[in-house]
Amino acid sequence: FSKLNPGADVRVLIAPSDELEEKIISNELDLALVESFLHHEHMVAQPFMEDSLGVITPAMEPYYPGQVMSREAFARQNFLLREPGSGARELFEKVLTSHEMQVEPVWEGISTTALVNAVIKGLGISVLPRRMVTGAVQKGSVYTAQVEGIEFHREFYVVYHKDKRLTKLLKDFVTLCKNYELNYPLPRYQGLF
Repeated sequence: FSKLNPGADVRVLIAPSDELEEKIISNELDLALVESFLHHEHMVAQPFMEDSLGVITPAMEPYYPGQVMSREAFARQNFLLREPGSGARELFEKVLTSHEMQVEPVWEGISTTALVNAVIKGLGISVLPRRMVTGAVQKGSVYTAQVEGIEFHREFYVVYHKDKRLTKLLKDFVTLCKNYELNYPLPRYQGLF
């Protein structure tokens, strides 16, 4: 967006979805790209990309590529999860709650890279955005697994305050986001895996 609009004052803040939402409510941010559900009635959300979370396991026994776990076996795993308040964690918990399941993570963190690397080292399994673990899966550093009858689907949203006046520049940014997947299908993840 900066390259397309060299005169624009573009600033980026990477933070958990709930923190970004609060900054929009207090008018510290114009808009945000979030991966979670809205909590505030004064927010507008426009979906711009579909995504799903994937279960990843260490690339070692007892795991194997394409494994389908029973819900019981899944619940017994050591979970390495994103922090509370993140969109991925919120979706994970919402889906488990809908299946009357609950798990207690052994690790929580804000870094997807750290979580993937912990899975690679055999410290547990994780449920993370598929787009963010593609590199590790393709390299064979981790395996993907499925859980019987459970899927973790979501959408990404452009969110802003309902009273925010969207300038042409902000509208152009929203349009760029909605067309992003067409122009930039999968990111090249730069983690250690």
